[in-house]
Amino acid sequence: MLRFLHRKLIQIRVPAKDSKTLVFSPQNHHPTLQSISNLSHSTLQSSLTLSYLEKSCGLSPESALSASKKVTLITTEKPDSVLSLLKSHGLSKTHISKLISKSPQLLSANPDTTLKPKIQFFNDLGFSGAALAVLLSSEPTVLHANLKNRIMPSVGFLKTIVHTNENVLLSIKRWPRIINCNIQTKMNTIISILKDHGVPESNIVKLITTSPRALVHNPERFRETLEMVKETGFNPVTLNFILAVRVVTGLRKLNWERKIELYKSLGWSGDEVLSAFRMQPMCMVTSEKKIKRVVSFFVDELGWKPSGISKYPGILLHSIDKRIVPRCSVVRLLMSDGLVKKDLNILSVLKLNENSFYEKFVSKFQKRVPEVLKAYESKMKFGWEKEGQSYNS
Repeated sequence: MLRFLHRKLIQIRVPAKDSKTLVFSPQNHHPTLQSISNLSHSTLQSSLTLSYLEKSCGLSPESALSASKKVTLITTEKPDSVLSLLKSHGLSKTHISKLISKSPQLLSANPDTTLKPKIQFFNDLGFSGAALAVLLSSEPTVLHANLKNRIMPSVGFLKTIVHTNENVLLSIKRWPRIINCNIQTKMNTIISILKDHGVPESNIVKLITTSPRALVHNPERFRETLEMVKETGFNPVTLNFILAVRVVTGLRKLNWERKIELYKSLGWSGDEVLSAFRMQPMCMVTSEKKIKRVVSFFVDELGWKPSGISKYPGILLHSIDKRIVPRCSVVRLLMSDGLVKKDLNILSVLKLNENSFYEKFVSKFQKRVPEVLKAYESKMKFGWEKEGQSYNS
């Protein structure tokens, strides 16, 4: 047994300068009992950490291996208490797995003095149950921030701007990292720039609650963004101005230019792209894949001209699979049977809420045209009888 152990230890090479981890030295072929003990202790800790991350925290072997480089567990007493605290506040296995994979160091935190006061603070603020679970699992760094020196001052400052706890919650939900930013300095500068450009306070609050990240941008770049949005034709006193600012600050210049070129390749002119942006700024953050599918559907299946779509960019925000195709399929069937006018404005149909559409076009005609339910549930292949049918814009 000793010969076997001796051969195994000889194979382990460790830099001689590191006396704490030295197991074998060429000058000494006889490992000490202390070195053997150190090796065994280290191996046991590593095995315990990996096993705990996988079995108790739900991490995959790959994630556990990665996380084990950031935390070493000596016993399971403290991590058990941490997990128990998280579970008692509504975090599921999935939430805990996501949280620990991002921040395994939390397993070594003191649950009573470090974690519990912060969780209680978020509870008092309005985060509980599912909302708290989403907050912590999506941005576990909020549990690393100092409660008195960072979290409380940031939340307090935020409330002086957005006025209500509800707005504070909305802002944090939109961008949890706002808690860890030096928002006092950054936001004050951006808010001053917005006011200088004539943006009302109510719209500034709207920007913070919908896109708080926009207010921690580089001040000079933010000022340039406001100028560009104004030059495009937006009025600073309108909510559409704020929406445009959100879009532009969230897009890199290269992505902005790519989106313009995409629309041009689909048949829009440069002026039509900017006109569509003025009407519906979100058309510039719609994915390229979705833009192509929607434009292709309206041009190839409904017979629209590309320029016609640019006049109604809100179309691009609808789901093509859950709204556009099913509703158009229903309308096609009803037109075929003469149950709705052939000059029906399809845009008005797409704007209806789900209940209104179902009552007006599905349940009302289901007995007379049973297939209408299949069309609504996307169980029928879409096809258009173009002759004699018109889907006006």
